Amino acid sequence: MRSSIVVPDLGAGSECLKVSGWLVDEGDWILAGDLVVEVLIPGLTFDIAAESTGRLVEIVAAIDTTIRAGDVLGWIDDSTGAANVETDDPSTNRVFRNS
Repeated sequence: MRSSIVVPDLGAGSECLKVSGWLVDEGDWILAGDLVVEVLIPGLTFDIAAESTGRLVEIVAAIDTTIRAGDVLGWIDDSTGAANVETDDPSTNRVFRNS
């Protein structure tokens, strides 16, 4: 099942928001709560966390894209086609388990 990564209401009012950087790449496994994307309001940077665990399957908003609260930034797919799959990621020293 796919779930979206959405720009939360950051209280920026009419300020221009931009995607300043992705902290993960398409295809990466992420856990709910992992920081995945940085959003910039002039002078401030906010990190947005994933709300679900799975693989980042699509980045919708590229770096320097102008965005606003409620916009979809990317998509996470929590299905792997197999239950109870463990993946060891040596770059983070974490084991991801999909059950």
